[in-house]
Amino acid sequence: MAVQDEHEPDGPGSGHEGLLSAFASQTLSLFLAETEEQAHAALEAISRRLAEQISGRVAICELGLSPNGQALMLWQSTEGGLSVDEDNLFANWFRRASRIGGELTNASRGSWDGLLSADTLSGETGLRMAVMLQSGLATAEIVAQAYGIADAAAAAMVRIRKKKASNLERRRFDAIYESTRAWLELGADIVWEASAEGVLRCRRIMNRRGDAGRVVDGMDLKSLQVGEGGRSLFDYLEQEGSVRHLRARLPRDASVNLPANETVYVSAMRRPAPASDEAPYVGTFTLICEQGPSSHTRETAAMMVQVRGARLREEQQRREAEAMLQGLRLLLGQDSSRDKMTKLVSLILECIGGSDARVAQRGLDGQPRLLVPEQRILGADADAALDLIAENAPGGLASIYDASADEGQSIARTFGLDGGHVAVLSLPLRGDTAYLICTTQRNEGFAAADIDFADRFTLLLRQALFLREEQSQMAQTAKMAALGQMSASIAHELRQPLNTISLAVQNLEYLLEAPEVDAAAVASKIARVLAQVERASDVIDRMRRFGRKSVGENAVLPLRNAIENVEAIMHHVLLRAGVRLEVEIPADLTTYADQLQLEQVVSNLIQNAVDAISGIGAKSDRDEGLIRIVATRSDEEEGMIQLRIEDSGPGFRPEILERVLEPFFTTKSADHGTGLGLAICETIVRESGGRLEIGNHDGGGYVAIVLPHDAG
Repeated sequence: MAVQDEHEPDGPGSGHEGLLSAFASQTLSLFLAETEEQAHAALEAISRRLAEQISGRVAICELGLSPNGQALMLWQSTEGGLSVDEDNLFANWFRRASRIGGELTNASRGSWDGLLSADTLSGETGLRMAVMLQSGLATAEIVAQAYGIADAAAAAMVRIRKKKASNLERRRFDAIYESTRAWLELGADIVWEASAEGVLRCRRIMNRRGDAGRVVDGMDLKSLQVGEGGRSLFDYLEQEGSVRHLRARLPRDASVNLPANETVYVSAMRRPAPASDEAPYVGTFTLICEQGPSSHTRETAAMMVQVRGARLREEQQRREAEAMLQGLRLLLGQDSSRDKMTKLVSLILECIGGSDARVAQRGLDGQPRLLVPEQRILGADADAALDLIAENAPGGLASIYDASADEGQSIARTFGLDGGHVAVLSLPLRGDTAYLICTTQRNEGFAAADIDFADRFTLLLRQALFLREEQSQMAQTAKMAALGQMSASIAHELRQPLNTISLAVQNLEYLLEAPEVDAAAVASKIARVLAQVERASDVIDRMRRFGRKSVGENAVLPLRNAIENVEAIMHHVLLRAGVRLEVEIPADLTTYADQLQLEQVVSNLIQNAVDAISGIGAKSDRDEGLIRIVATRSDEEEGMIQLRIEDSGPGFRPEILERVLEPFFTTKSADHGTGLGLAICETIVRESGGRLEIGNHDGGGYVAIVLPHDAG
């Protein structure tokens, strides 16, 4: 049975704060553990402390999976006083716990309850951690702490296992390389391997010694004598494990086929635990003339240099391939374009040994600005710095500057960079060029190979910039389409002041034709005309401002002002549809966003709400049309605000609720929608560091915009 009550947290993550406060030193030891032994020691301490807290028995277990999917007990603590047997009871509990997730699960007919760490933490290792508690002693607080313990332990053990596997793979690779290098240092003529029965097979023949290869291929190691004791090479390897540069005596019928003035030397080893596809014995033969070493020493040395160079190139290519793959994952992720650029720049710096970087571009207003990190306008000398960079980067080639020279010092100072060398990489776009400017603290500066790789990698960074431009263009297109749909409202808003002006001017004509002109009446009519002109001007300014393309720069802005601007634009749309608008926004509530983009999102959501109430895209039986806009600070997320737009329409049907944010998905006819409105809104909000939440309330449907409260 599960332990639940009204105060129980919602999920596994909610117990971490309690874990950190109650088990501070033990948890810190777990996070800092570098080996399994250190991690196990920390878990023993946590187990003992948790047992004291519940006044009962506790066990923390490390679980793995067998090839047939059965749970295996890899380790369990002893300090908590509870011992869990790897039996049917345990297997049945594991199956149930795996199905229901992190919920505390009773072991039927057992004396303990247990919960598993989150499956997402197991990674490629398949490792899970479990916390077992004596039955009937788990309170909601204890369950929350157990969640945190299981997840923290799983994360630590997966990290240690992955690091251990990486180190083992590295040591194995280094051992193979060192073995090969040793063979080449001996000037080996033949590289061979032998089966468990001792039958030798040539793997490689060097220095054009095919004659020797034909002699030894298929030979039995038991027939080769080495050293002074007359032991066979097979016995020697079985007893000693390896031989190095010992003289070997071939069988007489084999040795006659080799030059008489050559002596055969052997180096060999027995692999301690060969894989199923590996031979247990490997080694080399070296043939040395009595007059001295082989005449092919230089060829062997050159081969060694080639092997080392090939290894270095292979390692470099592997790192580049991994970086490219990681960059592609970042580009295809769900982060905002600004976050994608920031992470891609960090990845470039890591690959080329850079210490700091900026991405600079001239904005739509012609002013230089930084895309990474976010900053509105650079200093007055940024214009000259970008002109200098453009002049020295013809054809988009990378440029390197010494930071101690005038040009490099000027660029580094302008963009606030610190380092001995400055590299500038061009990022040509459709209408302009952005630049990646980075520095390094290394004395030798940037390597040519690193800059070549960075130049190739910037293709991904350019794609992130292209994506940002395309999203901006799509949003602008949707905005102009919205203005087109509101053309009737615009005409109505302008027609009223124009009609008033026309009537006032006609009245002025009558007044001026009268024998005695009433100056006060004339002044009143003129004031009325001027007021209506100002009103018409305001309408045009609002529409022009709404249609202007945003430069995509966020700022802290009063939320009520932005909503009032949208209300003025959408007034006639609401009036014509017979929909009442209620706004409840505190005067001091602010948000961090681009005002033009936020107004576009809100106007689009209001238009969707009007359509829903009017029965466009869904059948609506509501008598009263009402849209409520309510803004509050988020209770669940510190530093966030929620702007909720509710309507009295039919709401979202369950079968479409999960699809409404998909591009081109719409329930409206072709005359009323394309299915891009909500998708564009979601993109704009995500770029501002927020998200959209969609659902139903008692009186209809709602869309909530969650945005940062300020720049922090």
